[in-house]
Amino acid sequence: MRKLLIRLLVFAAAGLAMASARADSDRHVVLVSDLHVGAGKVGNDWNKIEDFRWQADFDSFLGWVAARGGKGSDLVFVGDTFELWQSPTMTCTGDLSNPGCKIPDCNEDDTEIGCNEQEALARLEHVIKAHADFVSSLRSFVAAGDHRVFFIPGNHDAALLFPKVQARLLAEFAGLPVTVESRGYWLSGDGEIYSDHGHQFDDLNQFDRWPAPFVDRKGITYLRKPWGENMVQQFYNQYEYVFPIVDNLSDEWTGVKFALDQASFRQTSVAIGKLFRFVLLQESIRQAFIALGEDQLPQWDRKTVRRMPTDFFLDILKPEPRLYAAASASKKSGGLVFDGASLTDNEVDAICAAKNNLAGAAPCPKLSTELGAAVKGIFIGKRQMEVDYLRRVLPQVAPDPRQVASVYVFGHTHSAVEPATLPLGEMKGGSVNVVHANTGAFQRVASPSQIEAILAQPKMRTKVALDLQPEDLPACYNFVWVQPYKGSPGVKLLRWSQRADGSFADSQGTCLDAN
Repeated sequence: MRKLLIRLLVFAAAGLAMASARADSDRHVVLVSDLHVGAGKVGNDWNKIEDFRWQADFDSFLGWVAARGGKGSDLVFVGDTFELWQSPTMTCTGDLSNPGCKIPDCNEDDTEIGCNEQEALARLEHVIKAHADFVSSLRSFVAAGDHRVFFIPGNHDAALLFPKVQARLLAEFAGLPVTVESRGYWLSGDGEIYSDHGHQFDDLNQFDRWPAPFVDRKGITYLRKPWGENMVQQFYNQYEYVFPIVDNLSDEWTGVKFALDQASFRQTSVAIGKLFRFVLLQESIRQAFIALGEDQLPQWDRKTVRRMPTDFFLDILKPEPRLYAAASASKKSGGLVFDGASLTDNEVDAICAAKNNLAGAAPCPKLSTELGAAVKGIFIGKRQMEVDYLRRVLPQVAPDPRQVASVYVFGHTHSAVEPATLPLGEMKGGSVNVVHANTGAFQRVASPSQIEAILAQPKMRTKVALDLQPEDLPACYNFVWVQPYKGSPGVKLLRWSQRADGSFADSQGTCLDAN
């Protein structure tokens, strides 16, 4: 009995020592996401699909990180650092009334496979050459102090998981502490901070078998193409080319609607005729989220829905009178003919979820009350999907599954979220809470009200939203900072923003909340 008691005391002491050792860091951790460093310039002008145009601002930010003191900083890029979905060699019309892009690489017309390794390598090669100053600045940052850089792959730069692509990037930092996280996530040395991009609990953008998002065809390995990439290639590229700030607004659909509102009625009618599928699906997802509760989860008769005429799908737009009128006009003129046979299961479920309780809309026929898996995120809610994801993942990555990370930082949505406690419920080590935070995108972003304020400025009064470039938006970028700690990590969401005198400073809050 005495020996057993001694063993228990020793085990308990060891456990306390492990807990104490884990919750202790003398390094700063700075996490940024969604830079989308991409196509670069065409001549002296930015390619219209380029999102990262802020090298000088980013350099000043690196100076702030380097000046934090302590034992150095870990700079963690939380996915989508590089834009490897959009082809730097694609060509687009630039006409809102006749949008269209031609993409010469990475299997544009195939909905299941994307780039092979050589194609992905070529895209990264282009990005590195187009943004040599970005690579050089990171190299100087790491070499100047006891700093480290970690790249977590996201959905837009999942190609970093190809061995040759990863090796090409790391060759730029030979001999320096720069890492591509082949595991698909980053975990702090003490196990307290876990970070990944966040796309793996997003049904539309997740990859099977992550972090091995590949599929083999006839002896060649390709990236698997999630639904979100198909959306980018088939629809979103076209709008970004004619409306460069479309993905600098609070969300993609807000940006597209903003663009359509700025166009003439004729342009809108023509555009909707060509891009009706995109408009239909975006509005369906929005209406489904509003209309249905968790107790209304039917499974619809997809086969019958796919045979429905265009008018059946058109009524989804009734809550948006201008879009509905433009789509109706386009159909009347013959510019809109929609074939539901091309809809995926995901898309049918999203459409029917919206129509089910939308006043004035003809409902879809039902097969049962079972939830269609494709749109479970709409009903279960993003928060619960995140909880379910963390309950599964955190024990898998923890050194001891009874003591999981206490902080989770992600990106992906481009919407910064202040640190908050997220209860995970009972797990192996007891009741678990984590502090979660979203870095937002390290890009210039704006809400529709902020856009309206910009256009109201005297120097902008001759412009409309379609004329705006990302450079016209406020110089403000969100990131997450964890200072050295003993005990629990302290997490802050900060913004790096330009002051009236042109200098930059950090402050708390999201850029969308800034004046």
